[in-house]
Amino acid sequence: MSYWLRLVDPVGLILTAVTALAWMVGGWLLVRSLFRLLPGARLISGFTSGWVIDLVLVNLITRWIGLPAASIVSAALILGVGVMAAGKSLRQKETWADWKEWTQPVGALLLAVLFSLAQRGVSIFDDYLHLPLVSSMATGDIPPHFYLNPDQWFAYHYGLQIWAAMLVRTAGLTPWSAWDISKGVAIALTLVNAWLWVRQRTSSRTAAWLGALVIVFGGGARWLLLLLPSSVLTWISPAINLINTGADTSQSLVQALGGPWIMEGGGPVPFPFAFHSGFFVPVFFVLGSTGALPFLTIFLLMSLKPQQPGSMRAAVVLGILSASLALSAEHLFAFLWAGTLLAVGLSWFSHRRWKKQIDAGQWLSALLALGLAAILAIFQGGFITETLRGLAGRWLGISQWVQATNNAYSFSFRWPPAIYSAHLGLLSLGNPRHWLVILAEMGPTLFLAPMVTGWALGLLKRERWLEAGLGFSALACMIFPLFFQYGVDRSITRMPGTALWLWLTLAFPLLWKYSRTSGPVRRTFYGVGYFVIIFGGAILFAVQLISMPTPQAAYFIDSLDTRFSSQFWNQLEPDAQVLDDIPYRAVTVFGRETTAHLSIYEPLPQWEALIQAPRVEEVAAAGYGYIYMDAEWWNLLSQEVRQTFQQPCVREISHRVQPNGKDFRILYDVSGCK
Repeated sequence: MSYWLRLVDPVGLILTAVTALAWMVGGWLLVRSLFRLLPGARLISGFTSGWVIDLVLVNLITRWIGLPAASIVSAALILGVGVMAAGKSLRQKETWADWKEWTQPVGALLLAVLFSLAQRGVSIFDDYLHLPLVSSMATGDIPPHFYLNPDQWFAYHYGLQIWAAMLVRTAGLTPWSAWDISKGVAIALTLVNAWLWVRQRTSSRTAAWLGALVIVFGGGARWLLLLLPSSVLTWISPAINLINTGADTSQSLVQALGGPWIMEGGGPVPFPFAFHSGFFVPVFFVLGSTGALPFLTIFLLMSLKPQQPGSMRAAVVLGILSASLALSAEHLFAFLWAGTLLAVGLSWFSHRRWKKQIDAGQWLSALLALGLAAILAIFQGGFITETLRGLAGRWLGISQWVQATNNAYSFSFRWPPAIYSAHLGLLSLGNPRHWLVILAEMGPTLFLAPMVTGWALGLLKRERWLEAGLGFSALACMIFPLFFQYGVDRSITRMPGTALWLWLTLAFPLLWKYSRTSGPVRRTFYGVGYFVIIFGGAILFAVQLISMPTPQAAYFIDSLDTRFSSQFWNQLEPDAQVLDDIPYRAVTVFGRETTAHLSIYEPLPQWEALIQAPRVEEVAAAGYGYIYMDAEWWNLLSQEVRQTFQQPCVREISHRVQPNGKDFRILYDVSGCK
């Protein structure tokens, strides 16, 4: 089949379209009925809200009735609740006037196509994790188990993968195309909602365009190091310990800055190392994790102001939207939840101290939203749920709970203070040779922190608790990783990256306002800062566009695998396990989880032994019913091991060979060899 479709299923495509229309209309009715928005913003904000709410509901419902039915029930619930919220207003012509603003949904659709096409040419940022996760979730494993050790739950932020899984299961898309489309839709909606939010704050379309572009394409400015004198770079370089793909790129910082970024899954033209960042990655380039979904949710929370202060119905909607952050960016959820609660508490204290009038309903609605979000975060699945399960198991002495979770690591104290870059390793605040590198990695956005923090404090008097909470959480996201390290420390780079993005987003409307009354010198200063922040992202996007004509499913998936996936995805027995020397490939191709790893990065010794010598009797005795063989693996096996595949208990199900004859795939059934 094609890159996009695993199979042509008209019924499934129609079902996907109908359910999407249902949650779009339902979300629009909820937003129009409960929140204050400019007339031109209701439609796209409603569609986006319906999408995010649908992800939360599908995640909750699937565990009881399965994924296809859950997608129908969720969409029907959103539509039904939206109709009830709208009530008699549905009969009024003014209600349907929102649909005249068709240009924004069409623009979002075109942007989604652009970003999806731009991504199909690259397979970067942990596709070995996301594609098997999408494939296994599409079979109905939501909340997901660890796809390489199905006896354990998977502590991960899998929010966007829910929709990709629905596209695979109901629409017949391939796991790789569904993942690319999901990321493309999230980026497009983030860009459009950013445009609407900035326009609402500034009343300027020019500001909206400039703000949306810098919010989505802005990032770090590592390339500024190229402007330093060679003597300074030579002084700095020995103090930098390149790690991860940075170490793959070069042995020294000086050499890396002048060359391509070496990584698996890149396109025909490599990305330049100097224009990336180990902290602050542009929104359009957050292609792993859950993509742009957390940023999109933040814009919804900032844009949706209840029509009636203290509305409990609006608080429920905001609570569900907030809970989605626990499925897409648990660090942001935790800090935002705590920051908002702090803002509510400080505001209450200041009102009581100065004897100002207190609207109890407004406070109660804020606490309702926070409480609902917390309850959902605890029980809905994902990193927070699984981490709390493990902690509860330790406190209560229930070993099964402790052992039932994979990918949950602990924090430990870091001293002296340092910050971790994904490519440049630990950068110490006590090392002068690291200072310029830290500033370049983060870019000029770092200098916006005092302004945003002061602005957030000023919002307490105006009951704008969410935005105040965002300001507080940004500061916490930057300070926390200075003093605490994570079990997989690379993952902690999300925190300073989130802080920088929040500062940039919250500061832009303020800077636009200041620029209107500023002199030419200050305006020039603002313009230079804007250019520096956005330049690296523009280069990365230009390189990414070059990959559009050369699609790739994944760096570990080729045309032979895609044909097997078209024929056999979700067709093997529900509990079948497939032995493959690339274990995440088999999970992606067949949609069947398999026992292969202790963790994402650590294979099981017994699995490694089977890969070295896959004698069919031993494979079957270990619980694997199938073997997925390729030419490279076969050529490494001894003649004695190869002969075991000739036994009568082995059944060759399918055999495909590349046209040049250099590679092949064979699916063996060895379940009868026990």
